[in-house]
Amino acid sequence: MIWEWGRSVMANGFIYINGIAFPYPSKSSGLQQVSTIVDSARTADGVMRGERIGRDMGKIELTWSVLTPEVWSRMLQEFEKFTFSVRYIDMVTNDWVTRKFYVGDRTAQPFMVDPITNKPKYYLDCKANIIDVGE
Repeated sequence: MIWEWGRSVMANGFIYINGIAFPYPSKSSGLQQVSTIVDSARTADGVMRGERIGRDMGKIELTWSVLTPEVWSRMLQEFEKFTFSVRYIDMVTNDWVTRKFYVGDRTAQPFMVDPITNKPKYYLDCKANIIDVGE
């Protein structure tokens, strides 16, 4: 697949952040997690009593095997906003949803550093976890 920042040649992207199509993640990436938030406590006889708080929350783990510094930098700049809009296929509804997320840890490994500029030509194992804020 040919990919340019914010524009995929594929008809549909995998995930859109602030309306921008991000590149498809690596084959073993894109793990979705759904969490139910519960306010709970145990009674004197050890029985759990609780109630669900709000709606289920999502988390998506994203990994790209190799990205250019320009693309990785642009992606990270979108994550600098504390919260951002994410459009993705929700595994619960099996349909596109748009929700507000924030980003967790981001990691990458510099690869093939240019001896003149001391800048990497690529980044390997670029990772970002995005977490639903619940709004």
